[in-house]
Amino acid sequence: MNFTCTRKKLQEAINSVSKAISNNPIMPVLGNIFLKAKDGQIIFRGYDLEIGIEHIENAEVIEEGEVLVNSKLFSDIVRNLGEEEAKIFTEDNKLVIISGNAIFNIRWLETAAFPKLPDVEKDNKVTLKTEYLKNMIRNTLFSVSTSEQRLILTGALFESEENCFKMITLDSFRMSIRKEYILGNDEVFKFVIPGKTLNELLKLMTNDDEEIRVYYETTQVLFEFGNCKFISKLLQGEYFNYKAIIPKEFITKIEVDVNEFREIIERNMLVSDDGRKAPLVLEINDNILTANTQGEAGNVTETLYIKKDGKDMRIGFNAKYLLDAIKSVNEEKVRISFMGETNACVITPLNSDEFLYLILPVRISS
Repeated sequence: MNFTCTRKKLQEAINSVSKAISNNPIMPVLGNIFLKAKDGQIIFRGYDLEIGIEHIENAEVIEEGEVLVNSKLFSDIVRNLGEEEAKIFTEDNKLVIISGNAIFNIRWLETAAFPKLPDVEKDNKVTLKTEYLKNMIRNTLFSVSTSEQRLILTGALFESEENCFKMITLDSFRMSIRKEYILGNDEVFKFVIPGKTLNELLKLMTNDDEEIRVYYETTQVLFEFGNCKFISKLLQGEYFNYKAIIPKEFITKIEVDVNEFREIIERNMLVSDDGRKAPLVLEINDNILTANTQGEAGNVTETLYIKKDGKDMRIGFNAKYLLDAIKSVNEEKVRISFMGETNACVITPLNSDEFLYLILPVRISS
């Protein structure tokens, strides 16, 4: 193997595939990056048996070949190269990296022991803008469950029906739903992607203008965008019937300014002991919302003018859960609907169904 490539391309590729390489791999061979030089391109691969990433860069290929190289060592070397271009070739049992006056000789391994990435059939496909998928992930990932007791809830449900692409996450305290309407998409599907996968995928999607193609099977999903392929296992099992817990009737509805409400929550969190010990108490009286937090270090009270329909009420929340939802809203105003002082509230847009956030209250003293 013998090729010349710029440091920038090398670093971009290494940064991509390293997201599929564990610091403590279950098999030693999985701590390596797969490198293949062929047809004027360098193929980089990382794989941890759950996530697989392939990144392709153009390069001047003098001699074709493939090797495995230690991920951390190769990454450290490329990051510290002093010149913009590097010449990389095999010589006996060493991989030689030359850049400027620096010459590195590092050990390489045969590729036979490196597991192949799963082949995902391309019969089932949905295409959408990267920007849309990024927003959906950002605005729901925070409510993925971290408990291993119900493994299926550690992932996000992707669902499509009648040109509507939905992403749903929930834990024991809250639920997030985001929708995107994709004209011409008649695919009907339902699968659950691990939260870890989505977190790593989010870091790779840097170009909002490009399209991302999503291919799915029963056990695997493949994302293709730019010069990157991202493969992940799907979580198996029946996802929670989220539609059954969405309230239909409410006793109180309010409309609030998103930025003003977000700032009030943030100020209350300054004394809320991370929102766990000291809840954020909301009191609704006529057209005034009063937010109050009594923490160990101090307390704060603040009021906000609102538009109200229904009964006055008093209810408490974990401030962080409320803030996560409000921060993900790209609207000037939202509607918050209440079933009662001990039941979940629902946050929705005023004039669409683009998102829905459901949050359970916490008990507060009378």
